[in-house]
Amino acid sequence: LEDIPVKNAVGFIYIITQKSTGKLYLGKKLLTKAASKTIKGVKKKLRKESDWLSYWSSSPKIQKWIEEFGTGDFEREILVFATSKGSMVYLEEFGLYEVGALESDKWINDNIRSKVYRTWCKPEEAKELRSTLKDYLP
Repeated sequence: LEDIPVKNAVGFIYIITQKSTGKLYLGKKLLTKAASKTIKGVKKKLRKESDWLSYWSSSPKIQKWIEEFGTGDFEREILVFATSKGSMVYLEEFGLYEVGALESDKWINDNIRSKVYRTWCKPEEAKELRSTLKDYLP
């Protein structure tokens, strides 16, 4: 976590590419997860590092393919780090609409569903993602 280039990053937007087919999946992942620790009989909430380094996807399709065939046919790439959970939700949804993920068989994503508020939008992070996604546009 100390090596992440974005200060205060809470998560990131990533793309997984299936090398044999060229199919793509765009998703988001938090860098930490909720945990608790009991100190002197008192339960304290805390955050600890998530499985982000070994994480492949929440997509049932990708999980099944990796279970059957391993990770060798897949490549992961972090596109942009987000500095808030809200921004991360916005960036993922924005990215999916931007590339037309539900309109093309090129994309593995099956749904886009979230509630996004204006205050979650961080223009500098959206601009960075928009620039990165140019390579993936139809």
